Amino acid sequence: MVNIFALILAIAAVVSGLCWGYRRKSRSRLHTDAVSTKKRLKLLPAWVDTLASLFPLLAVVLLIRSFGWEPFRIPSGSMMPTLLTGDLVLADKYSYGLKNPFNQKLLFATGHPKRGDIAIFAFPEDESQLYIKRVIGLPGDRIVFDPVNQQLSIFPACQQTEHCAPPLSVKYSALVPGEFVESAGAHPQFYSVPLGDKSPVGTRLQMRTENLSGVIHRILQNPHAIVNSRQFFQQPGQTPAEWIVPAKSYFMMGDNRNNSYDSRYWGFVPERNLVGKAVAIWFSVEKQEGQWPTGTRLNRIGRID
Repeated sequence: MVNIFALILAIAAVVSGLCWGYRRKSRSRLHTDAVSTKKRLKLLPAWVDTLASLFPLLAVVLLIRSFGWEPFRIPSGSMMPTLLTGDLVLADKYSYGLKNPFNQKLLFATGHPKRGDIAIFAFPEDESQLYIKRVIGLPGDRIVFDPVNQQLSIFPACQQTEHCAPPLSVKYSALVPGEFVESAGAHPQFYSVPLGDKSPVGTRLQMRTENLSGVIHRILQNPHAIVNSRQFFQQPGQTPAEWIVPAKSYFMMGDNRNNSYDSRYWGFVPERNLVGKAVAIWFSVEKQEGQWPTGTRLNRIGRID
């Protein structure tokens, strides 16, 4: 997978660096050949001088974006209520290893995803698209999803010759009405409507907490949605709605469980596709998927819980 934006940014940094070097070299001759250098500087095209001035900024942006933090926009409601459409998040790219910014090849490892992380990754079926989901299953885990109760069971990796550990503790609170309403239609929109207020046409989503062995987060469910396990990704050798996570791969799910196209439907995320860990919301705009922003949500700025 080639990161086109990173490639363009790198080319711009190199070109501006060459202009910066040429300008610096020309000015260094002022002490030995002042007259000719002044003439040379006057003949220096304005665009060359402008690009040279941009070099320090471009170099810093390239380094930070490649090996530090990169901004991403949340385009849909699949991670509600944790992340909303219009949130702009920062991804910590150091958490999952430093990679070549152009082809995402691992340079050296610094860590691996933990269960409950919110990860940004290249979609395995189209690596030009970036997805954001929660890490549910680690390499070797057996994941079981109950389509009726919409609850998870997770069994840690275990070889037949080993004494297998008990299932991971996954606890759920009771379902209660939430603040979000899902509109009807093929392309639903999501609105925040306080409890007690008249709701627009649609379904009030229910909310509860999911506890993945200490990682507690809220999830949404549509009380009228029917989960058809026949639409799930069928892993060879496994029964429907059960998966064993391959080595160097991860099982991802969205927090908006009935409105998330995730590993249940298309399989696993290879470790090489990981881009970074979402750690903070740095800005947020009020918007719906496919529509223009209508305001700002400054109260959402901060670390992601």
